[in-house]
Amino acid sequence: MFNKLAGAVNLPGAVVLLAGILAAVASPALAEEQNSEPMTPFKTWRDLKVTESLSRDGSVNYYYFPLKNGTKAHLCVLDLKSKSFCVRPSVNSPTCPTTSSGAKSQAIAAVNGGFFNLSNGESTSYVVIDGKQICDPATNKDLVTNPKLMPFLDTIFNRSELRIDKSGFPSIAAHKDLHPKNEKAQYVLGGGPQLLPKLTAKDEAFIRTGSDGKQVDSIGCNKTAARTAIGITSDDHFLILCVAGKGQDEFSSGITLEQLAQVLSNLGCKRALNFDGGTSTTMAIADKSSADGALKMVCGRQPETRVKSTLLIVPRK
Repeated sequence: MFNKLAGAVNLPGAVVLLAGILAAVASPALAEEQNSEPMTPFKTWRDLKVTESLSRDGSVNYYYFPLKNGTKAHLCVLDLKSKSFCVRPSVNSPTCPTTSSGAKSQAIAAVNGGFFNLSNGESTSYVVIDGKQICDPATNKDLVTNPKLMPFLDTIFNRSELRIDKSGFPSIAAHKDLHPKNEKAQYVLGGGPQLLPKLTAKDEAFIRTGSDGKQVDSIGCNKTAARTAIGITSDDHFLILCVAGKGQDEFSSGITLEQLAQVLSNLGCKRALNFDGGTSTTMAIADKSSADGALKMVCGRQPETRVKSTLLIVPRK
């Protein structure tokens, strides 16, 4: 989980913070080597072997494959032409585990969504459901009263988001960009930065220079970490990707945002968007052995991290 103020990174505790600092100081060469290590080559998602089919009609599938340095990738692919399933965001009040949010909505796949504050549980990302704005970061007092973030608020409020129109088709754009048809999106889930067609970490103030002249990398864009992202292909497929290493502690394992963008590009995505990551990164899929619609976590921490918003693959109504 990265800091809810969309500013500094939130770590599980002072011990983890100290350990990370000592490791970086003691062995910068090792850290650089891990960041630059080439990832395991793989084919596009169409050539991956299906690990588990999540729908009877084959429109939703789950894939599992290795990347690098013990890091594993978990991928769900939805055929956007499916008449049975679609992708939707949800909001949890109060925060709750991704598996619980997914089961409540009868989802067959669920991942964590946008950024939020640990201090008050409020979202720092926009969320719209059924055309109604549910979460507005401009009303988040812990965000708007943070003096270090005040110079960047206009940029933060214009970060990229996933939009889903009335037909169920997704797109990715900055918050203030108008829909081509000037229509309001039925569903919105804010995140950022965009990964494809280009990485916009600086443009969206995830990497920024403070008034003291020091650079802040608020979600560890250039560090290895667990990541959650989505991508859209040119042939109408929607990809949800979670990448994590053993333990999933903040910045202990995973991949950088640049590497995440490369993975999604290799999988065939033309547009891609990053969501909250680190300890928040969680993916759950349908548990076929369960008779009550429970989901099983295939990626995430134990005990499971509680999140404010989730992204779900659910049956069409």
